[in-house]
Amino acid sequence: MSIALHIDGVDEALELHRAALDALGPAHAGKAIARALNRAVSAARTEAGLIARRAYTAPADKLFDAIFIRSARPGKLQSTLEISGRPGVSLIHFLATPDHPLPPSQRPADGISVQILRGGPRYAARSHRGGSKSFVIRKPQGGYGIFVRHGRELEMLLGPSPVQALQKQERQERIMARAEEVFSPRLRHEIDHLLAGLGGGR
Repeated sequence: MSIALHIDGVDEALELHRAALDALGPAHAGKAIARALNRAVSAARTEAGLIARRAYTAPADKLFDAIFIRSARPGKLQSTLEISGRPGVSLIHFLATPDHPLPPSQRPADGISVQILRGGPRYAARSHRGGSKSFVIRKPQGGYGIFVRHGRELEMLLGPSPVQALQKQERQERIMARAEEVFSPRLRHEIDHLLAGLGGGR
């Protein structure tokens, strides 16, 4: 599951700074725009992480497989934010109680309880396939998971992929708005820096 957001040269900001960009010349102007785009997409990356962390209770290091930036460069004025996540995050990371193995006689009567959404309800973990009440055991690859039993078969329960929090259009618009908010002042900063280096600073 993945999302890719492309941040191109932002037209309004480019027009606002057109005279200064022309004064720099094409090579230096491309450098200034690329640097500003990369700073803008870095801000967008931070905003994406905040949105997911505000939506779900899982720790930040469990939210995504990767948030990757493809940087702009003078010859290609486009910066891309790529976000990928597992189809589901192990349910034990969503404030599971208890979050460690217990002998059958000490397990909660309703199974393991979890809270998926920040501020959302806490409920007993269940499988959509039915099965036993949920319990915690060690996974073969290490660490713990929440499982249910279907006869001799064990099923590990998964919560949502936090990437889902970013699939709503209004949330992607928030990410892009943050990039646009950062782009124009950063472009001005890069222009001033380059002009100063060329002897055109104030």
